[in-house]
Amino acid sequence: MRRRSLLFSSASATVLAAMAPRTALTQGGLGGHPLKIIVATPAGGASDAAARLLAQSLARNLGQPVLVENKPGGNGAPAVQAAISAPPDGHTLLWAMASMAGMPLLMKSPPIKSLGEFAPVTTVVDLLYGLFVNPKVPASTVDEFMAHLRANPDRLTYGTAVLGEYMVTAQLLRATGLKALRVPYKGGAQLMPDLISGELQFYVGPLAPALGHVRSGKLRLLATLPERSDIVPGVPSLAEGGLSVDTLTAWNGLVAPPRTPSEVTARLAQEVQHALAEPTLRSALQAQGFRVSGGTPQQMGLAIESAAVTWQKFVRDYEIAQE
Repeated sequence: MRRRSLLFSSASATVLAAMAPRTALTQGGLGGHPLKIIVATPAGGASDAAARLLAQSLARNLGQPVLVENKPGGNGAPAVQAAISAPPDGHTLLWAMASMAGMPLLMKSPPIKSLGEFAPVTTVVDLLYGLFVNPKVPASTVDEFMAHLRANPDRLTYGTAVLGEYMVTAQLLRATGLKALRVPYKGGAQLMPDLISGELQFYVGPLAPALGHVRSGKLRLLATLPERSDIVPGVPSLAEGGLSVDTLTAWNGLVAPPRTPSEVTARLAQEVQHALAEPTLRSALQAQGFRVSGGTPQQMGLAIESAAVTWQKFVRDYEIAQE
C-alpha cells in the first residue's frame, strides 16, 4: 500500500489524498514517525483513559505508533506549553479539555493568552459527571447530603483534579448557599485514594475513574449531571434532586500547535471520526461514562470559543482570583 503524508503542499496532493486509501502518516524522511497526544492529567484519570482508547484505535488504522504522553500538574500549563512549542507538522497534538479555556484567566503567568491560539482539530468525547461522597458521609440522597453540608459549614472538603471540576462544584455550592473547602489535585488518579479513605468527603467529577469504586461500595454516587446515565441505572440526575448548575462544559478533544496547516487538521479530524465510528471504540468509551462526539475543526473552534465565554462569565460572576 502506497504511504503518504499528512503534510500536503499543493492542491494536487490534496486531491490525491482524498482518492487514496487510508495509510500511515509519512513525510519524506520521517517515515513512521509516531503521532503523540499530550495529556494534562496523570495516567489513570478520565481524560487519560479516553485519550488512550482513541490512540489505540488510531494506531491500528494508521499503521504507526500513536503515543500518549502525560504532563500533569499546573492546571494543565506544562502540557499546554509542550504542545504549543511543538512543530506544526501534525505529529504532536494536545488532548484539550474545555476547562483549559479558563487557564489564561486563572493563572498569573499562563503559557497562552487563549486556547484559541491552537489549531482546532475535533472534539472527541463529552464527560458525564457525578456527585460522589465517601460512604462515611451520612447521606444517600442529594437532599440528605445538602443537609449534612448545611450542618457542617466549612468543615467538609472536596477535591478538584481539573479546573472544570472547580467550576461545577463552585456553582453547586453557590446554588445552595453552602460552603466547603477545596483541595486541588494533579489528576483524578491522585484524588481518588483520598476520597475513598475519607480525607475528602465529596467530589463532583467525571464518572469514569470512580465507577469501579462505586460498584465495590468504596464510594457512593448520589446523582449524575447534566443528565441520567444508562451505565448507572437508578441514579437520578442532579436536577431531579432539585439542584442544577449554571453550565457544565466538559468536552475533551484534540488541538494542534499554531500554524498547523488546515489540510493537516482536516485529515486528523477525518481519522478521529473514522475511529469513533468503530463499534468497539464507541462501546469502550460509553462503558466508562463518556458521550462520543467528534466533528470538524470548525466545530472544535466554535466549542473553544464557547468555553472561553463560559469561563469569562464564571470568573467575573464568582470573582475568582488568579492563582
